[in-house]
Amino acid sequence: MNVNQFMPHGYCFLWQPGILWLHVVSDLGIVLAYFGIPLALIYFIRKRKDLPFQMVFALFGAFILLCGFSHLLNIWVLWHPDYYFEGVIKALTAIASIATLVTIVRMMPRALALPSPKQLADANARLEELHRQSEENNRAAMGAVVDNVLDGVITIDENDRIQSFNAACESIFGYSAEEVQGKPISLLMPDPTYTEHDRYIGDYLNTDTTGREVKARRKDGAEFPADLSVSAFEIDGKQHYTGIVRDITKAKLAEDSRQRLLRRLTDSNTELERFAYVASHDMQEPLRMVLNFSQIVAKDYADKLDDDGKEYLKIIGNSAMRMRDMVQDLLEYARVDKEGFRCSDVDMRTELVHVLDNLRALTRESLAVITYDTLPRLKGNGVQLMRLMQNLVTNAIKYQKPRRLPVIHIGVADEGDMWRFSVKDNGMGIDEAFVGQIFEPFRRLHSWDGIQGTGLGLAVCRKIVENHGGRIWATSEPDVGSTFFFTIPKDLKSV
Repeated sequence: MNVNQFMPHGYCFLWQPGILWLHVVSDLGIVLAYFGIPLALIYFIRKRKDLPFQMVFALFGAFILLCGFSHLLNIWVLWHPDYYFEGVIKALTAIASIATLVTIVRMMPRALALPSPKQLADANARLEELHRQSEENNRAAMGAVVDNVLDGVITIDENDRIQSFNAACESIFGYSAEEVQGKPISLLMPDPTYTEHDRYIGDYLNTDTTGREVKARRKDGAEFPADLSVSAFEIDGKQHYTGIVRDITKAKLAEDSRQRLLRRLTDSNTELERFAYVASHDMQEPLRMVLNFSQIVAKDYADKLDDDGKEYLKIIGNSAMRMRDMVQDLLEYARVDKEGFRCSDVDMRTELVHVLDNLRALTRESLAVITYDTLPRLKGNGVQLMRLMQNLVTNAIKYQKPRRLPVIHIGVADEGDMWRFSVKDNGMGIDEAFVGQIFEPFRRLHSWDGIQGTGLGLAVCRKIVENHGGRIWATSEPDVGSTFFFTIPKDLKSV
């Protein structure tokens, strides 16, 4: 059908300008508003993608936009009778309106379930109250922890004003928390120490140095040494510091006492070693004369002595020889420290061969069988290590089980940064209860007259091993034998 058969809508207004332009201007204002509203909705939806019911916003936008086109056509048909096109736009508007209505009806239960502004405000208030209570509980819990720690905990602000002061601080400094609240930290520091406070804080900020020993001042003015550790934190963008203070007065006194005792012990040991060395050295000549004259008497006056006299003379000679051996061992014991420690390359196999050469007469007499592993080269004092091996091998032969041939093995094991040596025998053994005592000076666990000794040989061994930064110990079983172990570091620079 030709649209020219219809009359423009303006005929209905008789083309009167007043009413015609009233409709034009009104529809034009509605068009502008209806076109602007969807644009605002689109902007809103894009900015608030978290909001529910976005489909409703989209349908409302389409519905309003089509309404805008309807009003635009109302202006158009005043002069152009395109009523079919106007009808199509109205039909689309109707479809969008019905779709919007259906969507609203379907979403109504969900929309009604949304909390009201008052409910949201109440819920927000409850959340704020819970948050406040949680913070108070956390502060109370933290305060309880801080108040129960043994160390003092002080918090100061960026102006060096005290903000918190726990119970331990009250005990350490003698002030109550109320007395120091808001006071400068200089209250707790002697003047010379406080002048270093800013430098200490600067060192902490620049180098993360957290701990140092400082002098602090109690309420009564007494100064005391304290260990102070510092950490920083911010509150509302402002710098604060927490200091953990420990009174180390007792520790310092104990350390001073320990150092004094150590010096006294060192001096006493030095005096004892000097006395042992001098006394032993000076006793050798009288002992030599006793031995010589007893031998002369036994030889030149044998026909004039009865049996008791000869026995007494024998006792004198044996006692003098035992005393001579003890003097020599004392000299050796003192010499271990007195001669100093000179480190060099040591071939332990070569040192053991020298030991076996020195003990050749003893090994032949005892028929001892001695075997050894491939021994390593190491850093140490060759003289002392040879003396160590000789003492241990001599003991293994000396303390043999009667009517049993001595079998001795010298072994070695690699233990990473240490060599572990062992000297194993099949001798008479030692009760395990006494094994820990055998390295003490003058300690002899065998009193059998057939075994000579002074009780200093193993004490010398312990000194030598300790000089090398190692340790010595033994395992033993009576009538089965003993094994003596000692360790020597591979790198004596770490000793």
